[in-house]
Amino acid sequence: MSNIDSDQSKKILYLDVGNSSIKGAFRQGLHWETIHPKGEFTASDLLKWIDDHCEKFSEIIVSGVRKDVLDAIKMNMSKVALREVTIKDVPRNLLDYETINSLGIDRFLACYGATDQTSRSVVVIDAGTAVTIDYMDQDDLYQGGVIAPGFSHFMDILPDKAPALPGIDLDIPKIWPGKSTIDSLKWGQTGFYKMALEKMLTKYEEEFGHYELFITGGNGSLIEALIDREAKLRPFLVFDGMERLVKAIS
Repeated sequence: MSNIDSDQSKKILYLDVGNSSIKGAFRQGLHWETIHPKGEFTASDLLKWIDDHCEKFSEIIVSGVRKDVLDAIKMNMSKVALREVTIKDVPRNLLDYETINSLGIDRFLACYGATDQTSRSVVVIDAGTAVTIDYMDQDDLYQGGVIAPGFSHFMDILPDKAPALPGIDLDIPKIWPGKSTIDSLKWGQTGFYKMALEKMLTKYEEEFGHYELFITGGNGSLIEALIDREAKLRPFLVFDGMERLVKAIS
């Protein structure tokens, strides 16, 4: 019997609809528990899972960046109360951003979840299909960031466009510059990505001063290992932020 089946109290299910997957989690004591062994669902998988477990949840709170998937979930969800959290729910005094309507709410939520875990300003790297590097100050003011190709997609560019080139591992050579085609590729892919990330992090430091670095997202552990900076790996930052925002606006 799973933890969820043995727990008689109803819980709130949180859903994060990303560009390429849907993640779901609920609070189990002080910790988050995902609703799928791999942590991800397709929309049809999700709807079936919720239908099979609907009696366990008092409410479903969903946010995300894929309107088509969100609409499908809302259209087919009838057994549990459903609430969508959007960027319009974020107090405007927490957003220093010019195009608020196009801001992916997951970017704000990840930062909002991070600042709840420290008294300092934060930079959050969310390493998914895209990688975002965003800044929020110690007063919870979101001040924007960077959107770049995700690590996996970046590493696929040359194999897709220049298949004659050899494949490489994700390590960085000890000698600069590369003295072989393999090492040159490693510097141009893994090394290039690492240097770009670290330059962005340095630029935040130059602009805003010291901050605490958090990393989240499906490729978070890869990014943590890649950069030479102390960081806190927190896979559930978006859920932390979603839960915090819902409490704040309820």
